[in-house]
Amino acid sequence: MPNTLFLVPNDARTLPERIADHFIASIFTGELAPGERLPPDRELAQRLGVDRTSLRMAMQRLSHLGLVKAVQGSGVRVLDYRRHAGVDLLSAVFQLPHLTIGGSLMLEMLDDWIEMIPVVFGRAMARMTHDAARELDAILLRQLAILDGKRDVAQLAALEVELQDGFTRVVGNTTLMLMGNSNRAARLRLTKEHFQLSDPRAQVEMHRELLRKALQSAGVARGALALGYRAFLLQHTQPLRQLLQTLPISPALIPPKLAK
Repeated sequence: MPNTLFLVPNDARTLPERIADHFIASIFTGELAPGERLPPDRELAQRLGVDRTSLRMAMQRLSHLGLVKAVQGSGVRVLDYRRHAGVDLLSAVFQLPHLTIGGSLMLEMLDDWIEMIPVVFGRAMARMTHDAARELDAILLRQLAILDGKRDVAQLAALEVELQDGFTRVVGNTTLMLMGNSNRAARLRLTKEHFQLSDPRAQVEMHRELLRKALQSAGVARGALALGYRAFLLQHTQPLRQLLQTLPISPALIPPKLAK
């Protein structure tokens, strides 16, 4: 019988996915430290109450994420994810419902967002066409419709991330697009928190103004627009920064609601 740890009600994940998520959370929170050796498959499967095939499939995922490594004669050892993992780990971590991320990482993400998003927007403005601007403005109009009706923060945040991805596509940089795919879940979490504390309409109107000016400005002016957008984000995200500074620094596990 599987361990009740992996029997979460209404959980659509497969057993290997749930096992992998358990280890992702344990490694990310430091419960499993870098260099620690995991028990042999048979023993570990018995401890967890899962079959060895599912366990091996989970370990393959962990290996691909850069979290563990099989060492000849030493078994499977935990790696330092800060040295070996990629941005795909962020996507996996931010989809774990039983994990609090920790204020330190969220603040790092906020700082990166404030520095990187204006750069992407600035590069997109230099390539902006009227057709691309109309497509992006359609996203903004959908946000305004939500704000004029029943304010749904989840939908607003999803559209905001869609807008960011749209600007990245205008830039046409494959590396940026692939990174965006990997960190989409993280950006969505951060944006939801941001919109719960700030005025989303101000950000939507700022984006519409940027689009309008981008179609009217020369290349040098577009750089100034990006700097202006960065200044806006610095001010507009202050409530989010203040909240994140009150959170526990380190990530932590939340006891899951187990099936009876």
